[in-house]
Amino acid sequence: MPLKLPSFRARRDVYPPDLWTKCPSCSTMLFNKQLDKNLRVCPTCGHHFRLSAAARLEHLLDAGTWSERDAGLQSVDALGFVDQKPYPDRLVAAQTATGMRDAAVWGTGALGGVKAALCVMDFGFMGGSMGAVVGEKVTRAAEYALEARIPLVVVSASGGARMQEGTLALMQLAKTLAALERLRAAGVPYVSVLSDPTTGGVFASFAAVGDVNIAEPDALIGFAGARVTAGTIAAELPPGFQRAEFLFSHGFVDRVVPRPELRDEVIRLLRLVHARAVDASSAADPVDDVPAFRPLSFLTTIADRVGEIAGGDSTEPSAVAADPGGNGVGSTQAVLTPLAADARDGVWGRVQLARTLKRPRTLEFVSAMTSDFVELHGDRLFGDDEAVVTGIARLDGRPIVVVGHQKGADTDENIRRNFGMPHPEGYRKAMRVMELAERFGLPIVTLVDVPGAHPGPESEERGIAEAIARSVGLMTRLRTPIVSVITGEGGSGGALAIAVGDVVIALENAVYSVISPEGCASILWRTPDEAAAAAAAMRMSAADQQALGVIDIVVPEPGKGAHAEPAETARRLKAIIVDRLAALEALTIDQLVEARYRRYRALGAYTEVAQPEVPQRIDRGLADRLRDLLDPARRTVSSGTGGWSRDEPPAREEV
Repeated sequence: MPLKLPSFRARRDVYPPDLWTKCPSCSTMLFNKQLDKNLRVCPTCGHHFRLSAAARLEHLLDAGTWSERDAGLQSVDALGFVDQKPYPDRLVAAQTATGMRDAAVWGTGALGGVKAALCVMDFGFMGGSMGAVVGEKVTRAAEYALEARIPLVVVSASGGARMQEGTLALMQLAKTLAALERLRAAGVPYVSVLSDPTTGGVFASFAAVGDVNIAEPDALIGFAGARVTAGTIAAELPPGFQRAEFLFSHGFVDRVVPRPELRDEVIRLLRLVHARAVDASSAADPVDDVPAFRPLSFLTTIADRVGEIAGGDSTEPSAVAADPGGNGVGSTQAVLTPLAADARDGVWGRVQLARTLKRPRTLEFVSAMTSDFVELHGDRLFGDDEAVVTGIARLDGRPIVVVGHQKGADTDENIRRNFGMPHPEGYRKAMRVMELAERFGLPIVTLVDVPGAHPGPESEERGIAEAIARSVGLMTRLRTPIVSVITGEGGSGGALAIAVGDVVIALENAVYSVISPEGCASILWRTPDEAAAAAAAMRMSAADQQALGVIDIVVPEPGKGAHAEPAETARRLKAIIVDRLAALEALTIDQLVEARYRRYRALGAYTEVAQPEVPQRIDRGLADRLRDLLDPARRTVSSGTGGWSRDEPPAREEV
């Protein structure tokens, strides 16, 4: 019997991942050095691989002009968040893998000789998710561009808002959009570059509202992830859904530009559009008499008065307002105490109460609290969305504008109202009516109760992310008082779109979160069965949101809850709203708008180190490469940092 020698033929097809990369589009094996020289664009099919922030800056900027700022910003675990591993451990792992401190860098540089402020995101850091540090860096870049009157360029690459930072991450939508609204009003250009992927809260905020939006070919761009969308609407998605060309064909992207041409395209734009000249005589004077930190200082008296105003028991734990000058937010954000053993069941119980069909809805609150209500319909662009109710009413003799989400009382009404999940036209109707309120000097009261905005193809086609971003941005600058009330579910950007208020109130059993607990559990725990644990980890309850500074006042619910005694709940809520509107009217309009800006500007948990020391990225040596080449089985089971690919899909971090 002839002796068989071992064959090495199969091993010739094994390519070390640090030397070769397989194109996911055409399956061509690409030598990494050549791929990098080609800006990580496949020369065979044109597939655009993801770029690191450093590579992106090297590509866009004139050599030697980059100057990074605020490199020492670092995330803080304000929630004490733990899923399969603690949040601080995830941060260290991401820092080690990427050599970055967080998912974005910002600074100044020149493009074709034009000085600009730049903020560049890196998907390699926790899926490019936006937490307080990313929001702070985008905001600081916008504020510097405004001060220096130079163009702003932001390159987005993100799976969405960072779940481990809960609603503090969600508040970054309001913070960044408020800064961009000021930039827009001052006539300073803003170019938004959308790379693969740009999804979730990043797309529903600063990425969608550039003066010019540029996308790279075939980039994944959308509000909700395809898996979430398909699971929510139980329908097949159209070909090319949520790709750059899809956005271009529906009017939400100005240009789709291949990466080799991107630098020249941006330079051409910056040379054509300059910051508007400033008329010194018409420049607004700064508001010096507004305190620099959580300026609505009159809220500090509410803690002793909520029970009195609402007619309830002021000794109840929930009848307490946030102290704007106490715990602090922003860089001094207090870390919440560890969860008690029964917190999981307690928070999950409140989630169920917030979702009950018997809970009073917007129209019921309007009927109980106001008179002379006249409902207004339609966005004047596409249609009328019955998931959003708008109108003018009289509250305690004072004319107001009401905007609120509206769920159905039964199956038929829920179908008609889309289960309270608005389409873009719902938010555009809300914006139309809020602008009406500003024109006629009417205060606005918003009532929030939504699981999330509708994520289907028709919503994407009509611009759900853009509508949310525009609504949030509008509310940050409206020159009229706004009181927002979370009455039930406060679900992600769909809630924030009408919840940017001067005062934010919540009913005791309301909940507020960056993502649904089921969605969070599916991504971080890998199963929706852990939704209760996710709800507790995200600190969704009104009391926890108050401790974080997101909510100012928690109104105690009578008896077994608002669903059991809706009339008494409405009476208590009305008293608080009337009291807060009276307090807001004591401020001048300029003070009001400045106070609102500073309120959201301060939200976020981060710290800043003087000399940042980021764990160095682990590079695998020659010995490891040789072992991989000679032993392909070892390579396939290796879990080392070097085996991670920046081009993995964004499913794990998307919102």
